[in-house]
Amino acid sequence: MLIEKTYSVSGIVQGVGFRPLCVRIARRTGIRGSVANTSDGVLLRLQGTEDAIARYVAELKRDCPDVALIVDIKLLERKDVEQADDDFTILKSVRSLRQRVLLPPDMATCRNCLADIRDPADRRYRYAFTNCTNCGPRFSIVRELPYDRPKTTMSAFPMCPACRQEYADETNRRFHAQPNACPVCGPRLAYCDAQGQEIARDEKAFGLTIAALANGQIIAVKGLGGFHLACDATREEPVSLLRRRKRRPRRPFAVMVKNVAVAEKIVKLSAADTKLLTGARAPIILLERNDSNFLAPSVAPGLNRLGVMLPYTPLHHMIMEEFDALVMTSANLSGEPLVSENEEAYRRLAGICDGFLVHNRPIHMKIDDSVLLHHDSGPVLIRRARGYVPNPIIAARELAPVLAAGAEMKGTFAFSQDAMIFSSQYLGDMKEMGTAQFYEKALRHFLGLYNFAPERLVTDLHPLYLSTAVAKRIFSRLPALAVQHHYAHMMACLAENRIDSPALGIIMDGTGYGGDGSIWGGEILCGDAESFERCGHLKEFRLPGGDRAVMEPWRCGLSLLVESCGAHEALELCQGLWPGRTAAARQLLNAWEAFPLTSSCGRLFDGLAAIVLKKETVSYDGEAAMELQAFAETHPTLGTGLPFDVENSVIDWRPFVAALARPPHNVLFAAGAFHTRLAQALAQCAANVAGQTGIRLVALSGGCWQNGLLLKETLPLLRARGLTPLTHKLLSPNDECLSVGQAYIGGLRRNEG
Repeated sequence: MLIEKTYSVSGIVQGVGFRPLCVRIARRTGIRGSVANTSDGVLLRLQGTEDAIARYVAELKRDCPDVALIVDIKLLERKDVEQADDDFTILKSVRSLRQRVLLPPDMATCRNCLADIRDPADRRYRYAFTNCTNCGPRFSIVRELPYDRPKTTMSAFPMCPACRQEYADETNRRFHAQPNACPVCGPRLAYCDAQGQEIARDEKAFGLTIAALANGQIIAVKGLGGFHLACDATREEPVSLLRRRKRRPRRPFAVMVKNVAVAEKIVKLSAADTKLLTGARAPIILLERNDSNFLAPSVAPGLNRLGVMLPYTPLHHMIMEEFDALVMTSANLSGEPLVSENEEAYRRLAGICDGFLVHNRPIHMKIDDSVLLHHDSGPVLIRRARGYVPNPIIAARELAPVLAAGAEMKGTFAFSQDAMIFSSQYLGDMKEMGTAQFYEKALRHFLGLYNFAPERLVTDLHPLYLSTAVAKRIFSRLPALAVQHHYAHMMACLAENRIDSPALGIIMDGTGYGGDGSIWGGEILCGDAESFERCGHLKEFRLPGGDRAVMEPWRCGLSLLVESCGAHEALELCQGLWPGRTAAARQLLNAWEAFPLTSSCGRLFDGLAAIVLKKETVSYDGEAAMELQAFAETHPTLGTGLPFDVENSVIDWRPFVAALARPPHNVLFAAGAFHTRLAQALAQCAANVAGQTGIRLVALSGGCWQNGLLLKETLPLLRARGLTPLTHKLLSPNDECLSVGQAYIGGLRRNEG
């Protein structure tokens, strides 16, 4: 007896070769019917016997592509049919008002496409835009859903007969590959001089690029989600030149290497690292350096880790055939959004690069490279972007539709829909005008892509965040809920771990507006989506000069010394640590009580770096803390006489600093001892609160948990006390995750306006 069953398949099922898979399974199982992209995902109409349809669904789940994700297969209708269709076909896509389909991220070049561009007999030999259903651009080229070629930036490139034949051939891996193209019909390369004047195209353009890089020049290369600034990473002269031109004195550069063999020359690679590097997401991974002089010294000064990635587009693979290692850093000035358009690149990168390798495939939504750190407990995202966005966070239960505005630094936004939270890619520092404009463009793109209509706006408690101002201007009539910064951090960690019950939070962060109006940043919290309580924190200290202390860590160091040793002794110590700052320190002490108090863990790290490493100033946020971690990881920890105290859930670091500042002490051991003692104090404080509340779940969030050493020290101590630590795996622990936490709180508080 013939029956017909209609299914709705939701998840990441568009742009990943899902419809071609449906056709192939139909051929194997004898099923007739149709498949179509819809705004909900994919609509499957299956005709056959009950057993044949059951076998079809089982094979669909079993053979689902690696880059796809089936969230749900829902039976919509069952009916008897007298006669089946003549075939199984792909129907025209259907768009409805509500979007539930999950758009896939951009994916690294697959092995088959790599083989194509390396085969002289293949018609795509050395073609820089080769792709198939298993790889290539997705998120960066889509204008709207459902995912079909006319709705992408590839609509400007009609397929030639050969490409159209592949597109229509269900046995071909380019069957319904929307960005499918070749040298005859697809995008083309061009090389432009420093003024943006085109000099050559295609293979000649590529040749000029290789020659320029080999000659020590800096070239802007247009990639998948934007431009990179590239130069030879093995030579000091071009790397130093790039630093001067980009006004980036010390922030580390990422390096793209030819292959895994070259990576092993410069960093220590585990099997897990190799799998991540060579996978479809192809992120930058921060890896421990080998004792090698292979790279220029100024690639990552003062750090024991290096950001490494492999080529992830055909163009990258072609370039890296000629070099072992190139600096590949985002083409922007610090804090500003990535450059992604050709004319924009000629204008904004003038004076930085010596030439441009561009192409004519528009990037609709710019997106940076993702960055992560891999350690014993798994990967920790530092920047969530290409390869990860726009994958949603699956929540523990259904959420009200809310829009979350996110943070000021490391800006993102997020919105909740059904039981999912969609977070934007990393957008940049909202204080930069270009970032604010990009934030609004990206927000409008996401809202249009998913036809999202929020019922409520959720923002940070800080009254002056620009992200809040932009979101409120766009949604001026929506009720708004303001959420404390570190509470949102905790809830972001709970959201991605699918927890909706009460938990503790150890939130070690930079700075955030506290519930009492002071500057928080080292907090022990307890709560759920309805409310939270501050149960403990780091001992507070003054922030002399306010925000200036972020870029001048000696100010934090002075504050730690004043709190630990008194003003008079602190001034004497200042003369030995930072001789040129004594007069300024004396002036600060005269106005000491006027400066704000903070419990910031990030500023505590800065102050320790100023004392241990005599670090007076930094050129980027986090520099001092990263160098302190690097020092700790490369020097033995013997500072057992350097204690922390925990009393009434206040973690007091003053005994540690006092012992460090007075003889006998050895700063060589202090960096490692600081990490160890802080981890012990955090675990003890959390255990104390757990004993009072009976709560054993502990969420770890905040930018300081990007410190792999602190995380490595803390996790076993929490487990030894019977606690269950929860860490970020899908989001960054820094302020990027804030919007997800805000959305989770607002989405669960259905009745609060």
